[in-house]
This record gives sequence, C-alpha cells and structure tokens, in this order.
Amino acid sequence: MLEEAWRALELAYEELERYSTDREALRLRNACEKGWLAVILATDELLARYGYGKPGGYRERRELLRKLEESVEDVARLGLRDRFGARGYYLHILGYHEGSLSESEVRVELEKVARYLRDVEELLSRR
Repeated sequence: MLEEAWRALELAYEELERYSTDREALRLRNACEKGWLAVILATDELLARYGYGKPGGYRERRELLRKLEESVEDVARLGLRDRFGARGYYLHILGYHEGSLSESEVRVELEKVARYLRDVEELLSRR
C-alpha cells in the first residue's frame, strides 16, 4: 500500500506544478487532498502491519496511532499521531476545504508528507 501513498504524493506534486503555470486555484486544493490521501494510505498500512487492521475512519486512525505509540517506542519518538493530525488540519481542512494555503505553504506541507512516508517505510522495514 505504500506504493499507492507515494503515487498519491507524486500526483500531488504534479498538481502543484500545474498550478505554478496556470494558476488554477482548484489545483492547489487537489494537491492538498492528494497529499492527505498519501498520509491516510501510509497510516493504514502501518496500522495493518502492526496488527490493528484497516481503520474505519479518521477517529479510529487517531485512536489506533495513540495505542501504537504507547506500545512502540519508535512510533512515539517520531510523533506520528501528532504529525497525522497536523497534516489532516493543514492539508485537508485549510488546504482542501478552505483553500487558504499558498503555493509555498502547500509545498512545505507536501515535503512533510514525504518525511512521514519515509518514516513509516523505515518503521515497516524493521518489522
């Protein structure tokens, strides 16, 4: 499933690059939502591989990440639950729903998504 997460992030960057040439505001919103999707997909894979199964929604993901942080020191050290929540707020709420992020803010958020995906990959590679 991480392949899908990386592909979603790639598509987010493509939307961002298109925005930089045509200035179509919906492209920024689409980039944000694809970035958020990448986080969701990576989180679902992480939780499934640690035996929690596929979460049914946002609340369950957040609760399961808390449980995972309590039982796996590396997950707690990386602050994945907080990072998950932050990406949800910035990308999904501010970026997608409100359309209030600038191009440079979206770029920074997508870089944070890439770090999140790399951290999840690293955790899974040790499993």
